[in-house]
Amino acid sequence: MTYDLNSSDRGPLGQLALNTLLPERQAIVGEFSPAYEAYREVTVADLAPVTQYEYIQALQLVDLNWSILQLKASAHAELSHSTEEELRNLLKKKVRQDAEHALDLEYDAFIEAGGDEDDFENDIDRQQIERDASAIVEGLKSQDPAVREAATAEAISLGVDPRLVLSGQMLDNGRYQRHRDALPDLEKRVRLMSAEYRELQRSRPIEVVSAAVE
Repeated sequence: MTYDLNSSDRGPLGQLALNTLLPERQAIVGEFSPAYEAYREVTVADLAPVTQYEYIQALQLVDLNWSILQLKASAHAELSHSTEEELRNLLKKKVRQDAEHALDLEYDAFIEAGGDEDDFENDIDRQQIERDASAIVEGLKSQDPAVREAATAEAISLGVDPRLVLSGQMLDNGRYQRHRDALPDLEKRVRLMSAEYRELQRSRPIEVVSAAVE
């Protein structure tokens, strides 16, 4: 007798019938990727479930791993957004301070030249300040290393170090930290379920196939 663990006589898994019993997964607005269905198909194929119970377990592994990817992407988005907003606010403040300082120097020179205080225009272009700060932030987000490096140098020259701003957000951003702190539990659950799934596969009944006797 020989033992065949991959017999072609094994009955169909019946995933189509099983899928009709499972609730349809609705797309979630804001997901990091619309490719859940493709991810599920590829992952289930890699897990190669044979029984319907294995198939259900495989789907749970898919969802857990997808949740980890989603949580990581959400944490990244939260950190990126908060850091960008903090940088924009700090840069606007610094650009405005520089504009006010330049205006003060211009005023002093105007008065020293005999100008009348009432004739001096002391308006600051706030829209230009917004554009200047936004331009630096866009440069910091650029995919071009040279543009990003130049924007970093400009920000630092204004007294705003993007590295320190990011560091502060990683330490103090509560929403980012909650995303990050939820990851170890999900990763532990994946490890445990993966171990259970492997054990389930190892415990499959061995089919006995008669060997031809010559």
